[in-house]
Amino acid sequence: MKTCVLHCGKKLLVPALSIAVLSGCGTLGDTGAVKDANELAIACKTDQALTAVDRAAQGGGLGANIADLQRVVILRDVGRLSEASAAMAERNARAGADAEAAAEAERAVTKSLEELRTERQKRTGRRTCP
Repeated sequence: MKTCVLHCGKKLLVPALSIAVLSGCGTLGDTGAVKDANELAIACKTDQALTAVDRAAQGGGLGANIADLQRVVILRDVGRLSEASAAMAERNARAGADAEAAAEAERAVTKSLEELRTERQKRTGRRTCP
């Protein structure tokens, strides 16, 4: 479920979402909270996953950027589509995303949602939460 990416000369293990938000060298923030959010989402603990995303967002840096998109993934995963759309629109506005950047973020969210569900399938035998 993780993709190794290069950031400022350091290898990091972060969700595939990070590709859509890497835009230069900055602080890492709380990328561990993003990992926690992924694990909680796989376990269908949505509220706890969103709390972990909030923690990552508060940490700033790369973790906060990834958290913005991870929130969309988690909300879509459980069918909270209007909240997911609002979160994506807010993220794109805050990031000043042009059409190309918004499309890249959308692709990253779609890929990350698929990875989350594939991992859940491997662990639990089901792709979606009950």
